[in-house]
Amino acid sequence: MPDNIGLSPKAPVRRLRAWRFIVGQMLLTGLNALTGFVLVRSLGKADYAAYSLTFSLLAIAVNASNMGLTSAALGLGGRVWPDGVALRAVLNSAQRLRNSVGGWLALPFAAYCLWQFPQIGTTWSEALALASLVLAAAWVQMQANFYAIVLQLGHSTAALLRNDLGSAMLKLVGAALIAWTGGPVWAVVGWIVLCLVVNYRAHVRATRPLLAHHRHTDETYLRDMRHMVRTNALRTLYWSFEGQIAILLCAWFASTERVADIGALGRLGVLFSIFQAFVASYTLPELAKARTPQHVLQQAFRTLGAAILLTLPILFWAAMHPPSLLWILGPNYAELTEYLLPFLLAGATGQLAAVVYQVCTARAWVALNRYYVALALPFQALLLYTLDLRQIENVILFSWLNNLFFLLFNIAMFVFSWRREAWP
Repeated sequence: MPDNIGLSPKAPVRRLRAWRFIVGQMLLTGLNALTGFVLVRSLGKADYAAYSLTFSLLAIAVNASNMGLTSAALGLGGRVWPDGVALRAVLNSAQRLRNSVGGWLALPFAAYCLWQFPQIGTTWSEALALASLVLAAAWVQMQANFYAIVLQLGHSTAALLRNDLGSAMLKLVGAALIAWTGGPVWAVVGWIVLCLVVNYRAHVRATRPLLAHHRHTDETYLRDMRHMVRTNALRTLYWSFEGQIAILLCAWFASTERVADIGALGRLGVLFSIFQAFVASYTLPELAKARTPQHVLQQAFRTLGAAILLTLPILFWAAMHPPSLLWILGPNYAELTEYLLPFLLAGATGQLAAVVYQVCTARAWVALNRYYVALALPFQALLLYTLDLRQIENVILFSWLNNLFFLLFNIAMFVFSWRREAWP
């Protein structure tokens, strides 16, 4: 007897599409990783330090100006779907508020960029070019994120993935050609920003059948989004800088060479994220649907165990033969043998912490997360006071202890929530 009796005939098609999307996401992560490896091998250390700092600052700018607006747009958009007029009003409201938040942050952030870039050896003209590109890229990326939400709501994941893959391939080819021909770092960054613009415009075109064309906002949506911004402002700013803490510490306390070293080692951390994306996509839906405490624990351990198993081969490689792994980064970083395994251990700890947090979010068990910043800041202040962060080994130690603290907090949050859950 067939084992699919009672299932919709569309169910296998949906599963096939889901697997295609997962594989596509892994391919996208791989293309972006390949671009990073090409650039780290092609650029000199000074240029790569500027490149690493630029994209750390870009990540900070995008996250800081988000303030939870993408989550709000997703939630409100889901309520009004498939009303294209109301959905456009949600999008317009989110864009208007994002532009307002970005406008307030732009001037102090630009001033910080113009101070920080010369500290690692760029000229003032290069600093001005890179700061301008960071601000432009942050605006484009946030706009693209809003339109990506519309595509997700419309189940247009194939179009979303196609746009992202096309942009990633364009970025790889152009950035590699500029770097291999000895072009300046601002030209590499400029090309990548241009690819972001291309991706953004592709998203806009793909959403035209789903959205009405008008420029109106809605006061109800604006009120809800303003509440989201006020609620998340301080935590968003904290997490924006927290995510780039290793690069920032080197930029503040260490040398230009150390910024490049940490940025290059960070490229190897992408090897973890390629596999972690697969783990999350494959196991978290089942965890979210679990109904008994035993089933939740089983799925949680399965998720964490898979993440650990996929991490171990890379750590084993780094422990047994670090020169072959460092070869990926090129000859400029061959001397980092003694720092490779500690750095990857710190990164693996951070990846496991992220997986545990995803487990909590899959069950909506994140209420305790509002206490994390208040607990983490004193611990981080103690580390800043006790460690000499001019030394790269202490930057790595800071990163590992910081990630370990986050991992332990997330485990405690999971256990507490699991015990307090009102099971059926």
